Amino acid sequence: MIRKYILPIIILGSASQAMDIRYGQGNFEWSSTITNGADIPMSLDDRVYSINEHHQNLTDTTWYYFGNMDIHDSRQFDTVTAISDTLLDILPNRPETIATFPSSFTASGIDLDLGIGYDIYQDDRSYFGIGLMTGFSTPTVASSNYADSSDYINALLYQVNTEMETYKFGIAMQGAYNLAEIFSLYSSVMLAMQSGTMSSDVISSDLDIAGTYSSFDIGLKYYLTDLSGQESDFYAKVGYAYKYWNLDDIEPLINGSTVIDVSSLATTEITSDYIYLGVGYSF
Repeated sequence: MIRKYILPIIILGSASQAMDIRYGQGNFEWSSTITNGADIPMSLDDRVYSINEHHQNLTDTTWYYFGNMDIHDSRQFDTVTAISDTLLDILPNRPETIATFPSSFTASGIDLDLGIGYDIYQDDRSYFGIGLMTGFSTPTVASSNYADSSDYINALLYQVNTEMETYKFGIAMQGAYNLAEIFSLYSSVMLAMQSGTMSSDVISSDLDIAGTYSSFDIGLKYYLTDLSGQESDFYAKVGYAYKYWNLDDIEPLINGSTVIDVSSLATTEITSDYIYLGVGYSF
């Protein structure tokens, strides 16, 4: 999957003058009935690898660019679930009752934000800018039923992948304040509209989806010193990031036919929040 995103990674890396690489751990929560037919939210331990450029002015102007790419890779989550009543309503030849069954879940995907902004305030110790951002997200949840609960469940839910691809456009705000010569506090906020598609092995058709995206990032940046005690171009970061996807506006057609309660079935909320450490270099 990473192969198709090599070009954005190269662009983000080559354009940056103060690139940093981050590693974070936190939670990835996905609440969507369509994920595997189970009417439960999932909370997974998430590992996040990031390439980040928080704020870089273009030469000596007050215009700047920014970008961030997160690569998500969760650990496996095991639980006991039940098939959603909403899903049973739209399945042909449904049984009267289905017992609970054990399942496992993993999540992965890429989230990219890129943009350009303008510093409306800037001095020797701080800046605050507003800009426009765009990007895409590709969260995917893979679930499997790993016990022989019944022939019906195995046929329907043995291996289920739910994939989303959304494109977003919105506004961004970046700010920072130097607490000392080599120590600064920074933050960013993004608010965007998004649209795209969702596909699932449970329903054999893509769904057109739309909704909102928001993110918040705050952290501390510390420039390291070299052996002589002088400030170097290397720096370290520690911070917290929160991201939220809400997708509840969909096209209620499956293979050209209207499906009962499909809008309720496909309503999806995704939350990612993690603490990260990072290292970087100012070119």
